[in-house]
Amino acid sequence: MTSTFTKAAGIGFIVLSALRLTPIINATGKWLLYVSIAALFLILSDLLEFIIEGIVEKKGVNLNKARILLRSIFLASAVIVIIVLPNLKIDIPVKQVNALSDAITLVSLGIAITLIGFKTERVQISSFNNTNNINNEVREFINSIEGKKIIDERISELSLQNAKQL
Repeated sequence: MTSTFTKAAGIGFIVLSALRLTPIINATGKWLLYVSIAALFLILSDLLEFIIEGIVEKKGVNLNKARILLRSIFLASAVIVIIVLPNLKIDIPVKQVNALSDAITLVSLGIAITLIGFKTERVQISSFNNTNNINNEVREFINSIEGKKIIDERISELSLQNAKQL
């Protein structure tokens, strides 16, 4: 369910960015600040989930409840920011709103790009480890009695075929 929400939120942000270029939406600086804060909560949710997955992988502990709880808290926070903050009377100078919005957007983007790098690295390490495990299993099989027997039988078959061809 949260995956569906995250996808919908992402698509919503993309649509809003396109509509922002048209006269259909007149987004104020404060509203964009709130959207930036919501996006930060979503990326922090993804970051914490990545960290928890790493802990689970290394320590072997079950943290599914913590992962679900944290994800729910951050997703709820993102929704609350978009729904509640625009309805509050917050007096912030436009210059400060723009600076905060820019800073939060850049932090979110930085976290997102860094997270992509760490996720790619984790996938590559996992793939490398799986390849090594398969190579070790093959090596163990080849060195086993059954493996040596199969190899010897195959060598005998090939020798017979070569002898018949000569």
